[in-house]
Amino acid sequence: MASSDFSGNLDARIELGFLLGEVSRLLRAAFDREMASIGLTRSKWHALVYVLRLEGPSQAELADALEIARPTVGALVDQLESLGYVERQRDLQDRRVWRVVPTELARQRAEQLAEAAERVASDAFRSIAPEDLAAAIALLSRVRENLKSPDAVE
Repeated sequence: MASSDFSGNLDARIELGFLLGEVSRLLRAAFDREMASIGLTRSKWHALVYVLRLEGPSQAELADALEIARPTVGALVDQLESLGYVERQRDLQDRRVWRVVPTELARQRAEQLAEAAERVASDAFRSIAPEDLAAAIALLSRVRENLKSPDAVE
C-alpha cells in the first residue's frame, strides 16, 4: 500500500478523493449559476429535484434523501411551498404523514432543470469519450459499493 505525506506526494487513491471533492464542488457551482436564472438556491433546486424524482416523498424520506435533519427539510418545504413549487398532502394510508408533491409549476420547471443539467453536463464532459465516461461510472460505482459495505471504515 502506498503512503501519503500530504506534501504533494499523495497516494493516488487519496488524490482521487480530493479530486472528486473538487469536481463535485465545481459541478454544484456551475449548476447553481444555471439555477439562479429561475430564482432557485442550491438547497431549493436540490430538494425540488428529489421531490420530482421520488414522486411524492414524505418529509422524512426527503430528509433522508437530502441527508439533512427533518426540521431543516420542513423549513425548506415551507419555502418551496411559498414559491408554488410543492404542496403538502396527507398520506392516504397514514394521516400522520405528509407527502411533498410537486405542483404544476414544478413540473413545468422540471424541463428547465433538465435543460440546465444538460448544459452543465455538456460543458463538464465535452472532451470525455463515452467509453471513458462509462469506465469512470463503473469505477465510482465500485468505490460507492465498497464504502457502503458493512466492513467499510466509518
